[in-house]
Amino acid sequence: MNAKRHMSEVPMIQRVAAYFAILVGYFFYCYNFVIIDYVRPYIVEAYDGITLSDTAQFYTWQSIGALIGALSCAWVASNFGKKSTLIVITALNGGATIINMLFTDYAMWALMRFIIGMSLGGYFTVAVSLMIGLFTPTVRGKLTAFASSMFSVALMVMGAYAAFISSIDAPWQSLMWVGGIPPLAAAIMMIFVLPSDKKVIAYGEEEAQASSNNEPVKKGSWGEMLSKPYRLITLSCLLLAGLNFYGYQFFSGFVTTYLKEVRHFDGATIGVIFSISAFGSLFGAWIWGAVADKYGRKVNAFGLILAGIMASVFFVAPSNMMIGSLNMLAILGLIYNFGLSSSAVWGGYFSELFPSHLRSYGAALFHGGRIIGMWAPMVLIFIQERTNLETAMWGSPIVWIIAGLLWFTLPETLKGGIFYKEKTPKAVTA
Repeated sequence: MNAKRHMSEVPMIQRVAAYFAILVGYFFYCYNFVIIDYVRPYIVEAYDGITLSDTAQFYTWQSIGALIGALSCAWVASNFGKKSTLIVITALNGGATIINMLFTDYAMWALMRFIIGMSLGGYFTVAVSLMIGLFTPTVRGKLTAFASSMFSVALMVMGAYAAFISSIDAPWQSLMWVGGIPPLAAAIMMIFVLPSDKKVIAYGEEEAQASSNNEPVKKGSWGEMLSKPYRLITLSCLLLAGLNFYGYQFFSGFVTTYLKEVRHFDGATIGVIFSISAFGSLFGAWIWGAVADKYGRKVNAFGLILAGIMASVFFVAPSNMMIGSLNMLAILGLIYNFGLSSSAVWGGYFSELFPSHLRSYGAALFHGGRIIGMWAPMVLIFIQERTNLETAMWGSPIVWIIAGLLWFTLPETLKGGIFYKEKTPKAVTA
């Protein structure tokens, strides 16, 4: 058997092309995750027997699929290879989205959104663990954060494309087709440009490879993730990811409703506040990625605390205060989303917290947090029904500050980072 070569021996142009292919898949991972929200009213109008309440359940089925996909694909990638797993789930993402359009009844739409959800959760898990192995640890934060910023880019592209097809009277299904065909092309591209993890030693896996020269290659399992050396870190990451979904739902999930029903803004003002606020996520991810690579991953915990503070100020700020030509709430929302985007490094960071054979499992912990976070909307509604919406939404700043403090309890993985300690747990690998 030929010895494995190191990733540094793979031509830079191939590694950049591999990152680009993963990035294309990541864009459509984000696009297909939120497309169901955008086409919801069109589905209700086009298909008899599917109500608005039914379409809300499609997102639930998709989220359950994402949870299962993330947890199961970590095992699949560990046993059958990351490259082959990523190619299959990328193709599944595109293929299932196209097949989805063949059905018009609730049961089949729910089933297809569940299958698509599995591919989406699986994609994040495997893509992140492959992505961070292409280059040195000093650029991982920027690479994973830039990939995470594709969520904001996908929303912008979706809105622009929706406006375009509306102007030419094209069918709304065109939005779905865009989510189906490109992932298939990306999957084909991956065949040729992704380095095989069975033939190449990724950055950060050198020590594991050296120790396995005379031993069977470790596969990893969820049992090992919950074993004594890693249990506390695993559960902390799950809780941190779960708090992320709670904080997001308690603010972002209902902010337009809050602006309309509590602040009594008109649609145009709400649109301006929402769009300006969302822009903070885009450039914020790039800045926090650079910060994480220079000063360490844990420094980004300050971003969650900043988000908590800005959410608090948002609730008490007057409705009519202007900064220049912009409502103050738009600026506060922008800073809130800027702080929140510090979590864009989580995919790579969660992977770095564990040995190389457990990296896919570490990345899966982000979607694993849905075990906790999927109940967030129902918890908020429970509180809102017994108090009011504004009181319920105050849960957001509380959650973000708790999440930031929890992040500080986890190990720093970047050598030389501000919070790095020489005596780190064996689970932590740069």
